[in-house]
Amino acid sequence: MKPYSLFFLLAIVFTACAGPSSEKEAVADSTQKAPAAVSSTPTDISTYVGDIDEKAGSDYCLLTLHDFLNGENSNGAVAIFNNSGQPLRLYLYPEGDQRIKAPQTWIYLDSLSGKPVMLREIVESENNVTENSFYYGNDSVLQTETRAAADLASLEKAAFTGYQSPAAPSDYRLQPAEVAKLVEKVLAAVKADRKDLSKAANIVRKDGASHWGAGNEPGWSIAVIPHKKIVLHMNYDRDKYEFPISDAQKGDQEATEFSTNIKGHTLTAKFENKRCTDDADIKHPMTVTILFDGKTYQGCGQSLF
Repeated sequence: MKPYSLFFLLAIVFTACAGPSSEKEAVADSTQKAPAAVSSTPTDISTYVGDIDEKAGSDYCLLTLHDFLNGENSNGAVAIFNNSGQPLRLYLYPEGDQRIKAPQTWIYLDSLSGKPVMLREIVESENNVTENSFYYGNDSVLQTETRAAADLASLEKAAFTGYQSPAAPSDYRLQPAEVAKLVEKVLAAVKADRKDLSKAANIVRKDGASHWGAGNEPGWSIAVIPHKKIVLHMNYDRDKYEFPISDAQKGDQEATEFSTNIKGHTLTAKFENKRCTDDADIKHPMTVTILFDGKTYQGCGQSLF
């Protein structure tokens, strides 16, 4: 059973927090329809999973994490949430040195119960690429399938057959309760405060922000929430401005720039990959410059992804 194109799945892995602009948010929230919880059939699960992936580029937010230890390997983790804060999809990918290269793994969750309904993985070896899928329902395995090919492009055309685990019954993928434990572990990790971020940066990160910056005089901070809005605080949080999001543009020396406006105000934010030390002598990976209503302010910041 193939719920969606494999290339489509890989293309949307790092889809950022998505949603309507701040000017349309109230209207969109009243009409937006999130995927419902699925019934326990592989066909329903397949449709549900495809719906999640299609909406990942327009309706959902994500949190990311690096250096997540899963077994002996370090993984990157990406968790997608709907606008009600319910987790829908987790993605784990190999990161750093791998003793035994970990697979890329996607776990899809029921939007109401939070239980896993599918685990899909891509396993790459020297000679081939394998895709394994596991469907869950009623706390049991409903169906398993696998296919293999010489490369990813050929895998798309390969036929599915039933999966036979070489490690059953210890294979966690065949135990929904063990998959659920991994889900809990990943969610706890991605939701936890990051030690390298300030309190303010941790707050906006959990709102789905991809970039954050701050500076003194007049005490400003900025958070870029992809596809949703850009939030600017001035005068030590006394003044708050919400701008509609704009597409990121590449500036000089690989800088990332955002330009936007609302009635009576204009804003350009530039994030440079140049180390910056703030007034508290804390080092940050990015130098941030904002041009707000014709005045330039400089500070420090970083990418939150």
